[in-house]
Amino acid sequence: MAERALWVTGRLGLHARAAANLVRVANQFQSDITLKRLDNSVEADAKSILSILMLAASRGTELRVLAAGPDEEAAVESVYDLFVRNFDERVLTESRQTDTKEEIRRKGLGVSEGVVIGRVLRLQDGTRDVYRAEIEESELERERRRFRAAVRLSRRQLEAIKERAEKELGRGHAYIFDAHLLFLEDAKLTRDVEEYIVKEHANAEWAAKVVGDRLLSIYMQINDEYLRERGSDIEDVIQRLLANLSGEVRGHPNLSDDSVIVAQDLLPSTIAELDLNHVKAIATDAGGWTSHMAIIARGLGLTAVVGLRNFYHRTRTGDQIIVDAQRGEVILNPLAASIERYEFTVHSSSDAFRSSSSNVSGPVTTTNGVDISLRANIELPTEFESVRRFGACGVGLFRSEFLLSRPGMLLSEDDQFGSYRSLAEAAGADGAIIRLFDLGSETGYELSDRSERNPALGLRAIRFGLKNDEVMRTQVRAILRATNFGKLSLVIPMVADVVDVRRARKIILEERELLQKEGIEYVEPEIGAMIEIPSAVLTADKIAPEVNFFELGTNDLVQYTLAVDRGNDDVSDWFRTLHPAVLFGINRTLKAAKDASIPAIVCGEMASTPAYAVLLAGMGAVDLSMTPAAIPRVRSTLEQIDTTEAAELASRCLECASADEVEAIVRVEFRNRWPELFPPKALPREPEGKDSDEVGL
Repeated sequence: MAERALWVTGRLGLHARAAANLVRVANQFQSDITLKRLDNSVEADAKSILSILMLAASRGTELRVLAAGPDEEAAVESVYDLFVRNFDERVLTESRQTDTKEEIRRKGLGVSEGVVIGRVLRLQDGTRDVYRAEIEESELERERRRFRAAVRLSRRQLEAIKERAEKELGRGHAYIFDAHLLFLEDAKLTRDVEEYIVKEHANAEWAAKVVGDRLLSIYMQINDEYLRERGSDIEDVIQRLLANLSGEVRGHPNLSDDSVIVAQDLLPSTIAELDLNHVKAIATDAGGWTSHMAIIARGLGLTAVVGLRNFYHRTRTGDQIIVDAQRGEVILNPLAASIERYEFTVHSSSDAFRSSSSNVSGPVTTTNGVDISLRANIELPTEFESVRRFGACGVGLFRSEFLLSRPGMLLSEDDQFGSYRSLAEAAGADGAIIRLFDLGSETGYELSDRSERNPALGLRAIRFGLKNDEVMRTQVRAILRATNFGKLSLVIPMVADVVDVRRARKIILEERELLQKEGIEYVEPEIGAMIEIPSAVLTADKIAPEVNFFELGTNDLVQYTLAVDRGNDDVSDWFRTLHPAVLFGINRTLKAAKDASIPAIVCGEMASTPAYAVLLAGMGAVDLSMTPAAIPRVRSTLEQIDTTEAAELASRCLECASADEVEAIVRVEFRNRWPELFPPKALPREPEGKDSDEVGL
């Protein structure tokens, strides 16, 4: 049996004329030839035109051709070549077709922040068609030597990839390829392949595929998500071995400046070998928070959405696409209105990555001499290196719940201590702020099988910690122990009022006293409160005396202030970051912090968007925290801004009655005062059907 994957690329799909050409080719061979759709398993006899037409294979359909008989390999290759040649049909102009493409929206999981508009570049998953060949007894040793040579070549390639990864991605990501090298040295893999060659008289390619498939099947049966996803590492190594056995040169496509990689899955070495200066975003059918692809994307500052389920087959290279990691959504062939809506928030993370090479660090100083600290929001230990690479003033928010790489399982105190110690050492003198576990809501991490009707308003964040104080106590002890290795603070998430703060502080105090009794040293950490719901804003002046600092979570603050689910498309028009109520809440919180002489750190999308950052500076914010890759972009904006001008504009915005009015001020005044910093696409779009008079200008 021989087989190979095919794609229908013609504009009209596998129509009658193409089917007739296919039948003529298929009838030249003795073998039985079958076409099979991969999306619904429908099969067709390639020698029957009616059977082929019943496949209803439109453009973009993925098929598999299978042949069985004396000339099966030649038959498969001939059919494959016919598909590649597009059935020898002339390519017709498609201008009318492109004008009528349907906008397609697909939900997934945003694993690396950002919003990008670009063009699709499809990457196949690298799976190779492998044929079985009978090896004579006298040739078995030669076949084993050929396999060993492929192992040696693969090892040299991986060592080179690892060296490049260390230079461009950092040591925190290069470790992935240590695991790949270990796979190549593992007798379970190499010995089993050689034994299969000898026992079954099989060629090395077939033996490597069989052994690799066995290992992958074991991984696929593992219930633990994190361990199951490590199967991609085995697949990566096997595909490299197969390429080297075949003599194939692994090439990569030329990337345009706005490339969005779309794939079923991306193997770690594929990412490491791409020219990432031209990649703006990644969208894949498979993957999760803990996949190596997601980890690398966050470290590079590449916008990424995964878990899109069969999205790959809907795309064509060159299609326009929007990737919105904030909402966990991709939009294929977006309408003009969709593009306009996104143009303001779009930023190229890859541009930020390139600009990080300047090695600028420390606070940014505005033109009138105001210092503003730019901190990093990070989630996993592998991202620690990005704090230094992007010049962050320490870690403004460490989302500790993402340490729970195995959902439903808590790390031990010692395991948590190890991570917090590494964080303290990586953050340096500026230190790091650890958010206590924010379990529930959009984090995707739950410790209970009981689903809640409305998790965003349910038992999450500090509410969970206070209800399950043994979980909170374990985390607090681990953080306290790690304070001996660097400056660490902790912040209490989603406080509703001063009572939440006092109850949390009581637990922290009790654990400090227990450590003292046990003779375990620690440095007393500062304790802060997350201000992200209206009740906390309205009582910020009461909360401030109870804590050492505030942290404003603007993403949740917008959502809760406006009662708008930011992941719900039906109400997206109501999610207005510049709504006067949101600005009032931020301003009130900053004033309460100033009156109490405590710092206030603003984090979330507002901090990482240049135009919003200017308004925040105008309201007196001098401490911002954002995804590391956004730091160079925000730095280059703020260093050219006079905060007295920004304060004047912020004051006007606070007097507005609607988000439209605020956006109009930002749109007009920013363009007039700082045209080189804010081209029209970098500012809020003008509402349709309204003019300046209608919005208060």
